[in-house]
Amino acid sequence: MSSFNSTHSYLKKRGISGPWKIEPLISRTFNQAIVIPAYAELEFLPLTIESINQNKPELLNQTLVVVVVNNANNSPQSIKDNNQLTIQKINENNYQFTLAVIDAAFSGLELPLKHAGVGLARKIGMDLALPHLTSPQSLIFCTDADTQVSPDYLSKVKQIFKSQNTSAAVIGFSHLKSQDSAINDAIGQYEKFLKTTAEKMQRAGSPYGYVSMGSTIVCTAEAYCAVGGMPRKKATEDFYFLQELTKYCGVHNISETLVFPSPRPISRVYLGTGFRMEQIQNGFDIAKLFYSEGAFWYLSQWLQLGSHAWEVNLKDLFKNTNTIHPNLVEFLKLESIEDIWSKIQNNAPSKSHFTEQFHRWFDGLKTIRFLKRFSSP
Repeated sequence: MSSFNSTHSYLKKRGISGPWKIEPLISRTFNQAIVIPAYAELEFLPLTIESINQNKPELLNQTLVVVVVNNANNSPQSIKDNNQLTIQKINENNYQFTLAVIDAAFSGLELPLKHAGVGLARKIGMDLALPHLTSPQSLIFCTDADTQVSPDYLSKVKQIFKSQNTSAAVIGFSHLKSQDSAINDAIGQYEKFLKTTAEKMQRAGSPYGYVSMGSTIVCTAEAYCAVGGMPRKKATEDFYFLQELTKYCGVHNISETLVFPSPRPISRVYLGTGFRMEQIQNGFDIAKLFYSEGAFWYLSQWLQLGSHAWEVNLKDLFKNTNTIHPNLVEFLKLESIEDIWSKIQNNAPSKSHFTEQFHRWFDGLKTIRFLKRFSSP
């Protein structure tokens, strides 16, 4: 097993602690790992695994696929039964990669109620994969148990990481087609919302202009450790994880479509694709999700002004923001700009450092709040 310092330090300070382990015991290391949380995925997981298995054999030979089959101890018995059948099913076959199963579903191994969910399941898989990676630059791929990938998934992503010298990325995606035309129409609308929002944020000058989707994330082991690993959140763990990666090293957008998530309307958390699909089927107007063109214009003006205000005091900054929108000063005060502005300036030895610090403060969450606020009439 590998023992590079960043992994050892991270696992000691912030690594997962619990009864979970990789099975079977693995004594070698790998160039990359793919981590898949699975919650009652007997129907879909075999398709996900088979799509991975269609990648190039020479890359699969250096790939560890970690499946975290999970539930809480209060999960319905049908979920628990499905999970045990899932473990049996995926262990019946041989693959060109090394398959490791983490049982977080059997009695005594279930996820604790406080944190039970996809965030903790991802963290368990990613943390336990770390000691089996070859180097700090080894890649950790996140995907989902109902998501399929392209035969070029591994080769294209590894090529882009090498050519772009990047440490974190999100991969282009397109939802799988359903036999139900209403579901296809709904997922098309939702996907348009996700992608156009990301594109417009990017054009406005935000480094957070990407779609936060857990099945499309990939980063180096070093970057994973540096940002403190995957949050244990029951939902939006992908958003917050990517936000920390952006602050640390930036997140590259891989435009090529290599990931194909499911469009199924299944609501396990209060946000996400399944949640929105269920909402749409129940009559929700997805047009209400879209932010106004005006909000993106205000955002672009604010980011241009704020990120270049290294030597501008707060009084003058407020005067300038009033020319963008009369309510912008009030918004910024609610975001605690009065507490942070001088600290950002004092901790920045140059304009470029100030710009970095500015975007660390005015992050993805603040950007979404901005868009919601200034899309309102």
